[in-house]
Amino acid sequence: MGGRERLSFFAHALWVFIALRLADAVNIVSGLWFVPKYVSADDIGAVLPLSSFATFLSLPLFAFAMTAMKEAVHLSALGEKARLKSLLLGVFVAAGITIVLGLGIAGVIMPVFMKRIGVCSNSVGFMVVGAAFLGCVAPVYTDALQATRRFKALGVIEVVSSVARFLIMLILMPFRALFGYFSAQAMQPLMRILISVFSLRKELSVKSENYWTKVTSIRFLKSFLLILVYQAVPMAVSLLEQYVIRTSMSIQDSAGYYLASRFSDFLFYLTFPLLIVSFPYTAVARDSSLRMKYVLFCSVITLFVAFLAAIVYASWGSELLSILPNGVKYLEYSFLMPHLVIITAFTSVQVFVTNAEVSAGRFNFFKWFIPIHVVYIIVFIVFKYLGAIKNLNDILIWLWVIAIARAVFSLAIIIFLKFKWSETSDRPDAGLI
Repeated sequence: MGGRERLSFFAHALWVFIALRLADAVNIVSGLWFVPKYVSADDIGAVLPLSSFATFLSLPLFAFAMTAMKEAVHLSALGEKARLKSLLLGVFVAAGITIVLGLGIAGVIMPVFMKRIGVCSNSVGFMVVGAAFLGCVAPVYTDALQATRRFKALGVIEVVSSVARFLIMLILMPFRALFGYFSAQAMQPLMRILISVFSLRKELSVKSENYWTKVTSIRFLKSFLLILVYQAVPMAVSLLEQYVIRTSMSIQDSAGYYLASRFSDFLFYLTFPLLIVSFPYTAVARDSSLRMKYVLFCSVITLFVAFLAAIVYASWGSELLSILPNGVKYLEYSFLMPHLVIITAFTSVQVFVTNAEVSAGRFNFFKWFIPIHVVYIIVFIVFKYLGAIKNLNDILIWLWVIAIARAVFSLAIIIFLKFKWSETSDRPDAGLI
């Protein structure tokens, strides 16, 4: 990578980071203030499993969007705007059909799941599914901007959509807490879609040239199925963990876990912009070692911030929880905060590695990625039904197990490829940092 492209990468990353941080300021207020203030203690613990289940149902849409972005990156790099328009139009139509079918399936399955976790409002269920599906459709549009490196537009979208989300919460949550929360969750991706379509008007104004040949359609389908598996496996793990926390622990424990986990999830505010910016760069990187240099840079930053946060949480976790509305009720759960932020960081390292490989159409990591998650799910279920998972301390052990497994395999790839960097060090595009 030359100096100009390296400077472009850091400039884009900085811009997206600043824009997303402004948006996150709104999101933090929403998640840490409105939810504990207005959602009852009985329902707080249901927020995460509801979101996880709806996201799992909408997984095909998410995989479809990610596949489209991978294809769009290459078309954009080649300057083939006419074929890019054909790709986008096809994806928009397919996404519309998929969301209708998905909503029908969700309408049958979702009420059963909601009853299991103690939520009985049909209107809430509708908004949960709607928010999840819109959240998975939105990347079809925003990823097109990402593929064409329209990062300024992405920054504007995040700020505007977050403000819209905040206003919906402000208006609805005092009257209908959960319904208002998930209505706001739906508003954010809806705004992303609308603004993205406006921002893509130049790309969509050119004359279309057929993209969907037999060869490209087969390649798209193959990538879609592989990415579907790539997303489904960790989502299934997360859904299982959240379901067990909600149904096997007390209402107090599930609510305490929710509030403590909000402080670890802030790390996604750092990793998300890095993923957004790195995807189009890693997609066109010429070799694996170059892709891993992006991954190494992103991983080092994430781990460093996580360890700093863990120190803060270990020392002042209770004080931070007490700031939240009704937070004093959950001070005993502050011990989770330093653990969860490091666990999130280890998981982020794996996401950086696998996302970079997926962007380049490489799925060799499946050899370790699928087995460790499948074994984890099986053993977790066995222990659950043997009654060996009784409290949040037990859950914490399992979260550490899968996080360490993900990080070890991911870091092994980075370390292994580092020995190959010397082979490309004399190339003008070899360096990132």
